[in-house]
Amino acid sequence: MRTALFGRRGRIAKAALVVGAAALALSACSGTGSSGSDDGKVTLTFLSHYGQDPMKSGMTKMIDEWNSSHPDIQVKQQTVNFDDLLTTLNVRQTGGKGADIMSSYSLWGGQLAANGVLDKPSAEVAKDITDNYSTAAAASVTGGSGQVFGYPTEFNTYVLYYNKKILADAGYDKPPATWDELKEIANKTTKKDSSGNYQVVGISLIQDGDNQTAHPFLSLLDSAGGKFLNDKGDSALNSKAKETMQLEADLAKSGATTTSIMPTKTFPSNGVAMAIQAGWWIGSLKSQMKEEYSNVGTAPVPGPKAGEEGSLAYSFFTGVNSGSKHKKEAWEFLTWLNSNKNKEGVTEMGDFLATNGLIPPRKADADILGPKLQAEDANLTPIYDAASYAMAESNAANAYKAKTSLHNALNEILVNNAPVDQTFKNLNAEIDRK
Repeated sequence: MRTALFGRRGRIAKAALVVGAAALALSACSGTGSSGSDDGKVTLTFLSHYGQDPMKSGMTKMIDEWNSSHPDIQVKQQTVNFDDLLTTLNVRQTGGKGADIMSSYSLWGGQLAANGVLDKPSAEVAKDITDNYSTAAAASVTGGSGQVFGYPTEFNTYVLYYNKKILADAGYDKPPATWDELKEIANKTTKKDSSGNYQVVGISLIQDGDNQTAHPFLSLLDSAGGKFLNDKGDSALNSKAKETMQLEADLAKSGATTTSIMPTKTFPSNGVAMAIQAGWWIGSLKSQMKEEYSNVGTAPVPGPKAGEEGSLAYSFFTGVNSGSKHKKEAWEFLTWLNSNKNKEGVTEMGDFLATNGLIPPRKADADILGPKLQAEDANLTPIYDAASYAMAESNAANAYKAKTSLHNALNEILVNNAPVDQTFKNLNAEIDRK
């Protein structure tokens, strides 16, 4: 079942537009809303986007468990809608009422760290994250300077979704394993009526929100062995990126893809043969398609050659405000929150995330929960597997601005048939201007 968590993806772009102003304001603050009392008790505030069930009740349960066993350190949960999160951080922090602990989209981490908003975790906490979380999850919360922002929480990878029946009707019994096969199947499965209107789109290269074209492109770029940005936020786009742009240009020119049809709305009604989307989509498709969900398959995003595959990984994290008066206690709580285990030997945070359709970022949790969940739904296997090789979404200070530039360049190619060579040159120059 798709929760409010998944619906936020369409609102990330809106929230990210204010990150620059928010980060600058946050860095100017000198204290937070934490408090102490005469009897030595400490109250910590935890601001998150877990304002709706089942996420809210799941987080509340863990916080209540902590509070009952730690009477001297109490945690008070504060929630806002995701699209208000950064603005709320900004306003409360500037007014001296900022939260001790915050939840953030990892894309914003580099800018928040650069502006001094995030407290640096201890070497022990940083080592726990580096050693015990999946490669992509740990990378997504680690800045170019090596600073770890906080504990990875919500974690997703991208895979190729395909409609088994549409492919079978076109004569294919398996998904594409190379770019040539991807183009062939996309063209063969595309159907239009006599007026030129799409009945079936061969492959969708867009997603809801958050710079619609960026994440599918970056997944394909990863499959080719390319990169987007380096640690400093400079463009790392090279010939691999140009080849990926050319692939998308070829698909647009042949009519096998279009930005006019949203896959999240049309795939469930058999109007899209293939789409590159994040793992959270599984829950949505099950809810929308019901019995027809059996026609859905997932596979790694294919690369130029057989055996090559790629994915993009993004995450959120929980970190400590550098202005907190009780940073030690805040880290103590976060360490417990992300390591306390249930009777099955899984951290309660990992179980909480998996229950809500996300990959547990801690490797031990995924090793225990993954096989069970994949046995229930084989479509989860490529999603879990991608955590070991996915490109982590950049968290450089200019990452969102650069991703917006990428989106605009791809739109020129996909919508206006702009020449790849010149578009590629212009994009590199624009990113490096920062």
